[in-house]
Amino acid sequence: MTLEKLDHTLDPTCCLGSTPFIEADHPRVRSLARELGGALDPPARAARLFRFVRDELRYEFRAKLTRDEYRASLVLEDGKGFCVQKAVLLSALARAVDVPAALVLCDLRDRSLSPKLTAALGTDTMFYHGLNAFYLGGRWLLADASLSPDVVDRKGYRTVEFDGSANALLAASRLDGSPHAEYLRFHGLFDDLPFDRMMEAFMMAYGQADLRALAELGYRL
Repeated sequence: MTLEKLDHTLDPTCCLGSTPFIEADHPRVRSLARELGGALDPPARAARLFRFVRDELRYEFRAKLTRDEYRASLVLEDGKGFCVQKAVLLSALARAVDVPAALVLCDLRDRSLSPKLTAALGTDTMFYHGLNAFYLGGRWLLADASLSPDVVDRKGYRTVEFDGSANALLAASRLDGSPHAEYLRFHGLFDDLPFDRMMEAFMMAYGQADLRALAELGYRL
């Protein structure tokens, strides 16, 4: 489905508790969330947590294949992750301070990928790209905290800014006007990570990827 047709009917009360992946009750997650945003109103709270995950967790172009690697507490401990891992942690942090938060999974075309990387992957689309939805002011708002400042600066991307009042997604173009991101298809809002479904999608999408070429380029699947 497109962004305009994305189903926003997920019950926000289902997006406050802890889950096996979104560990909102983990002591380190709760402590950090309260330190960062506990004294703020909900929109400012969500925005502060968004900036932390965007900026302080380094983006890593490496899809992980085991369940434990997606647990929020381990992502926080590792200090880095790819888009889905960062979205899991951000959901956990938000829920820990009573902001309803969901995972959003989509297929994202990255028009800024190099020809060599596109050839190694066999596509320029990032399948099951992860971002977040926050329930604020009676509606779901989307926010993509995937890219850390080092990647943004190196690639000349536009920084995603989220203030808790509107959607905040990757821009269609880079600072120089060249193409960047295109959200092709949204798979929905999820109250927990659909791990098996995501793994199946990864295997179907990247089953023919050239792993040796990816390794030579410094990437992993």
